[in-house]
Amino acid sequence: MVSNWIPDLGSGSQHRYRALAEAIRDAIQADVLKPGDKLPPHREMAWKLGVTTATVARAYNIAAEWGLVFSRIGHGTRVRERGDVREPITLREGNERGTLIDFGLLLPTPLQDHALRRQAFENVFARIGRNILDRSLSGYAPDLGYRSHREAGADWLEFLSVESDARDVVVTRGAQEAILLLLSTFTQPGDPVLLEDPTYLGLSHLLRLRKHQIIPLQLDAEGLPPQAIERKVAMSSAKLLFLTPNLQNPTGVTLSTERRRAIGQIAQRHDLLIIENDPFSALVEKDARSSAIASMAPERTFYLASLSKCTGPAMRVCFMRCPPARSQGLEGVKHALTLGGAFLQAEIAGEWIRTGLLDRLCTWQRDAIGRRWSLARSIMGDRLGEKLLPAPFVFLHLPEPWRASEFVSVARQSSVICIEADRFTVGRAGAPQAIRLALSTPATEGEVQRGLEIVAGLMSTYSPSGVTRY
Repeated sequence: MVSNWIPDLGSGSQHRYRALAEAIRDAIQADVLKPGDKLPPHREMAWKLGVTTATVARAYNIAAEWGLVFSRIGHGTRVRERGDVREPITLREGNERGTLIDFGLLLPTPLQDHALRRQAFENVFARIGRNILDRSLSGYAPDLGYRSHREAGADWLEFLSVESDARDVVVTRGAQEAILLLLSTFTQPGDPVLLEDPTYLGLSHLLRLRKHQIIPLQLDAEGLPPQAIERKVAMSSAKLLFLTPNLQNPTGVTLSTERRRAIGQIAQRHDLLIIENDPFSALVEKDARSSAIASMAPERTFYLASLSKCTGPAMRVCFMRCPPARSQGLEGVKHALTLGGAFLQAEIAGEWIRTGLLDRLCTWQRDAIGRRWSLARSIMGDRLGEKLLPAPFVFLHLPEPWRASEFVSVARQSSVICIEADRFTVGRAGAPQAIRLALSTPATEGEVQRGLEIVAGLMSTYSPSGVTRY
């Protein structure tokens, strides 16, 4: 049954799409919208609210991310049953039409039937499986990780040119757990946190969940300006700074050595702790890597080297290098959060490091990304910044008069999924009219080329089909 529900957006969030998403949530919680109810079609909702269809589409997408509704082609958008588990995002498998090219969620390039895949997974699984039973049944893993895993993590960090001692390495289930651990240890809900704007989506969601005061730091063409940090830390009294100096997501910018050194000096002067998130360092050619901030300000910096972006999304492992003597202070908090350390995935990662397989996986991934980046450069030309290093994604500024929300909607109609810059924006300043394309996510280079050609064609014309202005 199609609901005739139309909300009043006179109050709520600043952005209309957010206000509509929140109205859907509130109506479901109040039983105004019931399980199975079908929301009005995009055009009808847009006409009655006086907004664009792109605004409605984005609101419905947010409600789906919250697990409140689900959509299927030809069936519309419906309210989920209570207790229903959110459907997983299906990637790299045939969809109902078999035509979508997904540049949305950022995933590593798939190994498919490559021989390296069999070595990294099938052979390793068989090898560690013979020795894992006793350890897995003997109790919870140590909160900071098994000694052997911490030693393997220290070896990997040394490979990335970050000097490490196993005693200062903490093993977590991905960078998200490491960030939550640090926020829980060094801040209280509501405390100010400094971060890049635009920024990593997982971080902004976590900060909002904990009701932190988000202090956005605007990026320029070279990344995060140190003077912006100095100004904001003095005004806010923030004690924690989050940044991604290599291939910043979503902009792709890499910080210069000079800026890294200046940021480390600011942290010293203002008693500031730094979370240096570095999921892409292993995907950068060694001679192109800049020194980590952790190497310049080791006593102020927590360095996060996670594996999922360079190996596979299921490898939720992060090796966190802590300032000397800081790791033990995390143990009690980590126990309260997780009741034990990472084990099975850390065991796999440790085996990969000891046998050299992790280096080979990252090299394969780096080469695959390099080919896809070359495709993007040949198709997009000057739209890609000249100083950018090859990355698993590109950040494209749209020509006038395109608006990012309209472009994403029209691209979807052309069977291409991409994400608008506004999704990554945390401050009040207007988001650039730009999109991010995850080059590494499509299954084949042929899909990447077709998708980029579609995007380039849309950028060269302005035809927002189905988008009505009011």
